[in-house]
Amino acid sequence: MDWEIIFWVALAALAFVGELLTISFFLLFFSLGAVVGLVAALLGFGITVQAVGFLAASVLSMVILRPAFLNRLALGGGEGYLGHRGVTGKSAVVTEEIEAGGKGMVRVGSGEFWTARSLHPDEKLERGTRVRVLDTDGLTALVDIVETKEDKS
Repeated sequence: MDWEIIFWVALAALAFVGELLTISFFLLFFSLGAVVGLVAALLGFGITVQAVGFLAASVLSMVILRPAFLNRLALGGGEGYLGHRGVTGKSAVVTEEIEAGGKGMVRVGSGEFWTARSLHPDEKLERGTRVRVLDTDGLTALVDIVETKEDKS
């Protein structure tokens, strides 16, 4: 077996295992480049052609495929971070009771959690109460009741 073939197989395997351990979508493209170098070696091309194939495949796949992979993962990850302006007007559910005059926790949409306080300082909001985010004060959402637990029964 030729040393070049062993080198490319080892490089592809190491880069792939490194990618599995880091999940950075960085080493994966070096693994792909090493496969191109391996194919060039198997076809009998010299080390210069193998190296150029490796570099070209690694760089091109990183420039073209990596942004597409990262974008695809971000879109598949739910709603993403809405930011303080993005939560205003959204529906939420109380996940940690909001005491009268105090703070609790709400889940906005399908999974973004915010510290929250009631619009009415004397109002206690129980867990499971549906609310709407009216505004934000820093990282605290100001909420008002849309539906109480009793309304659902």
